[in-house]
Amino acid sequence: MTAVVSPLDLVLDVQNPRFIILADREQADIREYLLTYEDVCKLAVSINEYGSLLPGERIVALQEDGHYVVIEGNRRTCAPQLLLSRDLVPDSFKHRIPHASEMVMANCVQIEVDVLPSREAALALMSRRHIEGVKEWKPLAKKQFFASNYNAGNGQSVRDLSRITSVKESEIREDIRDYTLFYHVYEKYKEANPTFEHRIVDLKTDPFWRMFKAKFIGPTGEKVSPKTFFSLSYDESFNTISQINNVLFEQIAILVFEKAVVQEAVTTRNVLSDIPEIRPLLQAFVDVGLVEENDAGDNNVDVDGNNAFPQEEAPAGGEQERTHRENGEANTEMPLTGGPRPGGPPPRSFFEILNWHGKLNPADPEHQGAIHAVNELYKLSTENCRRQKAYCVFPIATGMVLRTVYEQLLRLRLKQTNLWGAYMQSLRGGLPTLSAMEGFVGEAANKPVIFPEQDLILAYDRVIAARDRRFLNANIHYPGNINVTAESLEGIAAGGMFTLIQGIINLIE
Repeated sequence: MTAVVSPLDLVLDVQNPRFIILADREQADIREYLLTYEDVCKLAVSINEYGSLLPGERIVALQEDGHYVVIEGNRRTCAPQLLLSRDLVPDSFKHRIPHASEMVMANCVQIEVDVLPSREAALALMSRRHIEGVKEWKPLAKKQFFASNYNAGNGQSVRDLSRITSVKESEIREDIRDYTLFYHVYEKYKEANPTFEHRIVDLKTDPFWRMFKAKFIGPTGEKVSPKTFFSLSYDESFNTISQINNVLFEQIAILVFEKAVVQEAVTTRNVLSDIPEIRPLLQAFVDVGLVEENDAGDNNVDVDGNNAFPQEEAPAGGEQERTHRENGEANTEMPLTGGPRPGGPPPRSFFEILNWHGKLNPADPEHQGAIHAVNELYKLSTENCRRQKAYCVFPIATGMVLRTVYEQLLRLRLKQTNLWGAYMQSLRGGLPTLSAMEGFVGEAANKPVIFPEQDLILAYDRVIAARDRRFLNANIHYPGNINVTAESLEGIAAGGMFTLIQGIINLIE
């Protein structure tokens, strides 16, 4: 079936997978996208010089809600629309779209288009021409195609899409899972980083997907697949879920996005264990499984630890500091009160460069609890015992002190921001537990007041996502059921706890 219509009466298809990434899909938004990314300016020049649409490039449309919706030929529709009506040309592109020639005005006012009978027929045509045909879409577009049509509410099941496109059902499921995970993490990252405004079409996506498919070296030193290690499954909407700890898995996915997509610091040749920031979180998956079997009554458990991984680079604390710890050499240049002296502290392994000089005041009663706990944590990090640092010899005791420091500083921060009264009222007679305190701090209205700097919010979110408090609780209540080691404590520090504790101290006036 054919129809003769004006290009200005054709509607660009908002369901086209190429446009799924647009936050707004009004006709003007789609035209601007095509101008920016699909080289419509060059096509408009060619059509203007030829005097009409090029032979053999007919537009295919579908009649929906009284309109002809373009199924095939959005570029070939957009170009004559801009030539026929310069009011449709965005200001930033007016210098690149020529004024329509007399031949275009005569030949393009009405054009003949092919009309398909249904959306299913349109899907079949698109898949034949772009998925299996000569001009294949890029992997992102293909994944978007399946994900959008599966979720479009038009009744297309995986079986339907396979029948229409002749693509295997297993391949379609994988494409939908890939895109759904990426889009979820993309939205989460944008939410946490308001200045990140890149559209999906601008991003390199393959390294991200590779990270969750390629085997990596796990904490035990053996290669393992991500699906097995994280115990991944998928719900009816193809969302990726970790049966062990989904919050921690999401934290890892966001870090992968940051490293692979935002910073482009890794490629498709890299695997998860190649990213130093992720190694402690991989160790956390091992530790959390041991804790959650015995700690169902609490709300948060986890631990970070990265030294079980084979590494080519120097340990997190620096080669010199690691040698000091193993040989029992005291670092005599670090005073044991107030933290290290200003100026160029060495790389840390634990809390050996923690600095509260001029911040925590011994004369202030509100500071007393934090001072005693911070000072002990610092001594455990710097003093030697049996030729090792004290926290390596007494990891359980150190974990208890670390939990105390964390709680005392959150308590102090609530009092500094005049939120302690509101927190106590929120308990409604209940006990002021650390779990309840975290819940209050994490409320949307409270968090930016308590942590006025974005780096602190990010550190706190990572501590919560890694469920460090629950691990530290389990260290107290179930020390026989978890493996508290120097490495796991170092992982907690590296995973955000050091940044958070030092950051809270720095806010003290």
